[in-house]
Amino acid sequence: MAADREPDLLEQLTTDHEVLRVRFSELAGLPLGDPRRYQLAAVAADALVRHLTAEEEHLYPIARHGRPPGDDAVDHGLQAHAALRALVRELRVAAADATGPAGSAEFDRLVARLVEAATGHFGLEEARLFPTVREHTAPVRLTAMGAQLRATEATASAMPRPGPRAQAPPDELVDPELPWRERMHRRFRFGDSSED
Repeated sequence: MAADREPDLLEQLTTDHEVLRVRFSELAGLPLGDPRRYQLAAVAADALVRHLTAEEEHLYPIARHGRPPGDDAVDHGLQAHAALRALVRELRVAAADATGPAGSAEFDRLVARLVEAATGHFGLEEARLFPTVREHTAPVRLTAMGAQLRATEATASAMPRPGPRAQAPPDELVDPELPWRERMHRRFRFGDSSED
């Protein structure tokens, strides 16, 4: 990208992805239970929702052009957007309800799920959608669309709108291991001999 021109659509989206990855890294760098995690998670979630809205308005309509028959990358991407919005909604509820250790643990788990789902989605977009869009879209149009995308992100709502069957992705994170003391307590108090 030359220093005297604005980034085009794909350059701007790549920059947005990197900014969100940095936000997620900052969030991961804060200790669990740190009250700053709630504020940083809210900022990251707002930016993510605005980004998803802008992608749906500017990237996805042109992403279908030039796709091979049977390629489901666009549909998969839109489904991922609905799932990310559902996670953001759950995260906001958990942040509002986080008034103790249980609420905090649920919030931290949702943050981990959101980060995992979003970063995986960014990688798939960059690998599967961006090359085809670059190949089948004129550079002048991509540059104009970059400006439109920035305007959309600046004015888009940060509240995730409900989509059709918007459901968060399944929780595939491993359950945290119980501390040694808790395992011993359960084994001897409740007679659970299945844990060794």
